[in-house]
This record gives sequence, C-alpha cells and structure tokens, in this order.
Amino acid sequence: MERGKIWRLALAFGFIASIFLVNFEADRTNFSFIASFYALAFVFFILIIRERNSYNFSHLIILAGAAHFVSMLYAPNLSDDYYRFLWDGELTWSGINVFDFTPIELHDQGYVQTAYLKDLYVGMSDLSKDNYSCYPPVNQLYFIVSSGFTSSVATNVFIMKLLIVLTEIGGLIYLRKLFLHFNIEPTRLWLLFMNPLLIIECTGNVHFEGVMISLLCISFYFLFTKKNGMSALIFGLAVQIKLVPLLLLLFLLRYMGWKKAFLYYIVSGFVIVGLGMTMIYPRNVLHFLESLSLYFRVFEFNSFIFYNYIEFGKLFVDYNPVQIIGPILSGATMITIVFYSFGRKPRTWQQLVTRMMFGFFLYMFFGSTLHPWYVLPLLTLSLFTNYTFPVLWSFLIFFSYFFYSVGDGSSFEVRALVTIEYIILLIYLVIELKQKGSPFKNFRLESYFQPRSES
Repeated sequence: MERGKIWRLALAFGFIASIFLVNFEADRTNFSFIASFYALAFVFFILIIRERNSYNFSHLIILAGAAHFVSMLYAPNLSDDYYRFLWDGELTWSGINVFDFTPIELHDQGYVQTAYLKDLYVGMSDLSKDNYSCYPPVNQLYFIVSSGFTSSVATNVFIMKLLIVLTEIGGLIYLRKLFLHFNIEPTRLWLLFMNPLLIIECTGNVHFEGVMISLLCISFYFLFTKKNGMSALIFGLAVQIKLVPLLLLLFLLRYMGWKKAFLYYIVSGFVIVGLGMTMIYPRNVLHFLESLSLYFRVFEFNSFIFYNYIEFGKLFVDYNPVQIIGPILSGATMITIVFYSFGRKPRTWQQLVTRMMFGFFLYMFFGSTLHPWYVLPLLTLSLFTNYTFPVLWSFLIFFSYFFYSVGDGSSFEVRALVTIEYIILLIYLVIELKQKGSPFKNFRLESYFQPRSES
C-alpha cells in the first residue's frame, strides 16, 4: 500500500476515533479528556482539509458520514437540552400547548405521572423547568416527530439526531450545487460539514443550529440563482428553527433594492407569522417573549465584553446589573448592526455575505450568552468569504466547557480562559482584516475557484 494512502487512512481513523471519544465521555465535568480529544479531532480535521485534493469527494462523504454516525450512538453528553425538546414533543402529543405552561406548573398540577415524563422532568435543568418553551413551531415539529414513536428517551433522541442529519444532508446537497454554480470546488463545504463543532454539537448534542444553517444554505442557493420567492420561503423556515437569521434580512435591502427586498420580506414574514400562529396565540405570546428575553436579562456565558461590563457595573451598585446592562448593550448592538447594514451597497454575492458575516459577528461578540454551537451560522457565512477566523473560533470556543468542571462563571480560571480565547481570536481577526482574508492561502475562498473550461 502506498505511503500516501496509509497517511489518508490514518487521518480518517484518527478523526473518527477522536469524535467518538468526545461523544463517549458521559461526564462533561471531565474537561481534560473531552478537550484533549476535541483538539485532536480538530487537528485531524485541518489536516484532512489541507489534503482535500488527495481524497475523492465520495470518500469525504463516507468519512463525514462515519463521524456523524458515531455521534448518534450515545446520549448527548455536553447538554441536557434534549430533555426539554422531548418534553415539548410529548406535551403536544398530549394535546397541551407547550407555550401555555412551564414544566414546574404541570408538575405541581400532577401531570407528571408516567415513568417517561418523570425521566424527562428530572433530566431538565432547573432553569428550563421554571420557564416556558422558547422554541418556534417548526423547531417543535422535530420534537413532535421524535416523541411520536416510543416512550424511550434513548430511542427518541436517536430519532431526533437522525432528523437533524437528514436535514443537514439536504443543506449539504444544496450548498454543493451553489458552489458549482459559482465555479467553486465543492470540497469547500467540508469546512462546515466536517467541522468537529458541527458534528459534536448538532449531531452529538442535538442542537438545531445544524438544521437552521442547512435551511440557510438552501435559501442562499435559491437567492443566488434568482429564485427569490422560494428563497424567502425557505428563509422563513430557517427563522422558525432559530430566530437569529432575522438579522440577515437587514442586509438584503441594499443588495436587492427596495422593491425586491420588500417582496422578500413579505413572503418570509408570511411564513414566519403564519407558522407561528399554529402554536402561539394572544393568550401565550407573552410567555414565548418572556422566555426569549432571558437571553438578554439573565443568561451569561462565555461573553468577554458582557462579563467585563457586569464587573464594572458592580463597582457602583450592590447587585448584579445584568438586567439593566443586558438590554442596553443588546439595543446598542442592534442599532450598530442596522447602521452597518445600510452602509456601502454590496454589488456582488461575496460582498453581501461578507457584510452579513461581520454583522453577525458584531451580534455575537457583544452578546451576553455565547454557547459553542452559536458560532456555526458565522462559520457558514465565512464559507463564501476569504476569512477563516470563524474556523479558529469554532476551535477556541469549545474550551468554554471548562465552566462545567468549575461550576462558577465568575471564577478566576474561567475568566482567564475566556480572556485567552478572545485575545487569540481578536489578534487573528486583526491579521485577517489587514490582509483582507486568511493568511493561509489554502483556506482562502479564491484558492477554491476552479478554472472555467473553454467553450
């Protein structure tokens, strides 16, 4: 067997094994084990991307598929959100609107009687028990389907993972078609779909950013192939999974012009509102908004800017000022993004997506809560640009899980690690801004453009 083939097989085996071991470790407080194998998986991932031209595209599909498959074999180990997902699905099957009651209210009313519901209730975090659902109706559809077959948590989680992967396959197919449309090597898509963060957080830990970004990829395909109506419809579905894509609508106005953008907004809005009205009514809309507001008033995680604002505020008041500073900082960030979106008119698809990427970066950087999987939309947008700082961030941000081994977000160790994460990220970002893209030529978009064949 030739040496190159042995090397490629070794990379593939090391990548899959590392992904497997990250998912295999059930104790998320065992940070050293999880972080070590995540770092190893990322090293193998980068080496595979560098060797991409040595692999057949079908071989990369098999490799990515194997990595996703091993992530489906175990219960999520880094998040307990899946208990709430299955809880919401079970409520809907029972004829109860998930936006009408909190889990603790239903528990106090004697609703939690079966062994299955007791397992779900016990598995949920206290914060989830105390609050209404914040997941839009299309996202709820995944919960409903996952809960419709058995009363086994393990089986239903596997079904949920399968649904996520099937949607991601759709996103991969349309992203490949879009890259071919732009004459870009399809191997570019593996920066996203083979990224350890996507595999571990979406397939392994059932976070629905994988579904949302897949729908965005499909929407972008129709947008850039001049099928605006279909693009707007799919975009509305993406918003019905996660609300954050709404930020991107701002950037379409300057790119499309008032008339086309207005029609795009109407179609997307009709989908978003129409589907929302299937579960959200005047009687419970405040419950839904109340849960969403937690991200601005209560939640704090892995936010360097926000945390330092809070510490500064504590010098002047004798209470945690998050409820005041959170909305103020979020409002200021949104105003900044609005002004940025109305800046210079993007004349090409690359300019449009680059502006979307930096607008989304501003939203994330100044946010109060930044879980690792939140970086995935930014990573998706970066595929259409020369910038690779989101790839670096998809590596660095995973180390925020150190929080769970300490249990105190204000501890010196956690603060130090978050500071290191952001310093490295910002230094690399400055380098890329000066060079107008990645300093590593093999990772720049321009290195993926294929020479056009002579007609």
